[in-house]
Amino acid sequence: MARTPEPKKAQCLCLDIETARRDSAILREVGVYRPDLDARLKVSGKARNFVAQLDALTDGAAFMLGHNIAAFDQPVLKTLFPDLALHHLPLIDTLELSPIAFPQNPYHRLVKDYKLCTTTRNDPVRDAELAYTLFLDQQRALRERVAARPDEMLCLHYLLASGNGKGAADFFADLRQNPRPSLPEAVAAWQRAASGKVCVTAKRRLLRELLPDPEWQKPLAYALSWLQVAGGNSVLPPWVAHAFPRTRDVIHMLRDTPCDDPACGWCREQHDLDALLMRYFGLSSFREKPATADGRSLQRTIVENGMAGKPTLAILPTGGGKSLCYQLPALARYYRTGALTVVVSPLQSLMKDQVDNLEQITCAGYLNSLLTPMERRAMLESLRLGDLGLIFVAPEQFRSSAFTNALAQREIAAWIFDEAHCLSKWGHDFRPDYLYVSRFIKRWQKNKPAPVFCFTATAKPDVVEDICAHFQERLGMPLAPLQGGVGRDNLDYEVQAVPVQGKYGETLRLLQETLRNDEGCAIVFCALQKTTEELAAFLQEAGLVCAYFHGGMNAADKRAVQEAFVHENRLRAIVATNAFGMGIDKPDVRLVIHLDTPGSLENYLQEAGRAGRDRKPARCVLLYDEADLDVQFGLLRRSRLTQHDIYVILKALRAIGKKDRSEDEVVVTSREILL
Repeated sequence: MARTPEPKKAQCLCLDIETARRDSAILREVGVYRPDLDARLKVSGKARNFVAQLDALTDGAAFMLGHNIAAFDQPVLKTLFPDLALHHLPLIDTLELSPIAFPQNPYHRLVKDYKLCTTTRNDPVRDAELAYTLFLDQQRALRERVAARPDEMLCLHYLLASGNGKGAADFFADLRQNPRPSLPEAVAAWQRAASGKVCVTAKRRLLRELLPDPEWQKPLAYALSWLQVAGGNSVLPPWVAHAFPRTRDVIHMLRDTPCDDPACGWCREQHDLDALLMRYFGLSSFREKPATADGRSLQRTIVENGMAGKPTLAILPTGGGKSLCYQLPALARYYRTGALTVVVSPLQSLMKDQVDNLEQITCAGYLNSLLTPMERRAMLESLRLGDLGLIFVAPEQFRSSAFTNALAQREIAAWIFDEAHCLSKWGHDFRPDYLYVSRFIKRWQKNKPAPVFCFTATAKPDVVEDICAHFQERLGMPLAPLQGGVGRDNLDYEVQAVPVQGKYGETLRLLQETLRNDEGCAIVFCALQKTTEELAAFLQEAGLVCAYFHGGMNAADKRAVQEAFVHENRLRAIVATNAFGMGIDKPDVRLVIHLDTPGSLENYLQEAGRAGRDRKPARCVLLYDEADLDVQFGLLRRSRLTQHDIYVILKALRAIGKKDRSEDEVVVTSREILL
């Protein structure tokens, strides 16, 4: 049987250089590979016959190939050795070609910082060989596209062969077996290639003003390749956005800026809120209540602000449809541009609940301490590669380099602060880590940070003022406040005077009365962890299927209880501290009982608000006894700082402040102080 002849190896000079880490003007080594000659060369930058050795291997090469060679390797060599023969060769850069050849996964054979996958010790000859291997993969992928998507390839040929792109011009001419097309041919092909995928008004402007302009042609090439896989899990590599920022401008112009043309099918479909609401959530209308001062749906108004990128502080009652207000704009923008929405939340159970609810709509993920190391690694990889349109994170994650490195690979569409009262020193659940997030945003997005949207059910004026002042001072970003109040018409609030010794029995009676039908479930809140365990045992002995939940449990047990109650419906009732309540979005909670008086009215409204999320009638019963106040006073006494505690905190703050003098204010968590 005759063997298939191997394809002819390209007549090219594959090159990679190694410079000093802190000074690219110091050339350490150059690695060269000639595939057609099967020749390899590694030469020191200090070699006396450096030019002669490279020129000898350059002789006969048709073009020069490398990874990031156009922006790095060739300019360095041009500065140090301007007489090298290789400077006269056409260039093909495999880094620049990857997002064109592999738009679905532009990280093909790549890792961060422009480096090829290689051995632990850098070997420039091996990197030069790997660049050639990558080039062959790119060549195969693009050759297949010539037959599958000829209009796209015609446009890419026109756009990438402009100016000094002789290497690309020859490459595409060989692929298409045709010379570079004319401008009218490219305009007609773009019309066909982008049909139905972009705004027709923006497309007309692009064809008239941008396509003929050489300054826009490379960004247009990257945008066109991305358009062929848009709406999926593909992202532009950060270096493209950095080196060719007009690429994102093109994408946003074509897909994220609505026009007024009634004939534009894209804008009528992708920017119509009612159509998007039905597509992603299966709902025919937004909630009528709460309403704005002029009678419009507050939920719709908040979504409109989100779609327009208008920073907003929304005060909605618990169960008022808050999650949809940021999820709908996030899903729409992810589909249109591939951008990410970051949701900052202090509640681990809420994150998982939100993600579980979104699984069937689009890709969402979360990062917190409940994840195993393997789960965390997989989540970070999904974030980096563009599989996620929303990421729910605990605020302390912004101090993790693994998370921030993955985040750096994505375009951020919006920053969402859930439970935003945690930002305020007047809030009932102040979290210092929340303050650190805005500092991170300021450093990370120096020029123009993505818009911030804050959500809370706490409407106290001093809290609202504190939140607005925080973002105005830190980011120069005014928030538009939208008030929806805290009232819920479907909840029936009751206070029953019950002595301490009778509370367990009354709790059992209320649960049996509410749960005697097979519908709905109940939550009982207690102030102390010990009480949750004792009451759960009492109720179980009485034949009720229930469990307890508190902050002292390990992560695996917490997840098991949460799954059994929220998703599997194996538990009709749960006895918990407030570590559970704020994080639950179960629609059919018909009864919420407070065994003890909560520490504040805000806490009570948050916890009682778990009831009736489906907007059907539900009861919120507080079992009151004067002795309850002793419990709260005891908790307050335990939280007081001693003189020794204050000394330790001041000492830790001084030490941490010396490390970070970039701002007058030190933002630090209790964990950092203890460490």
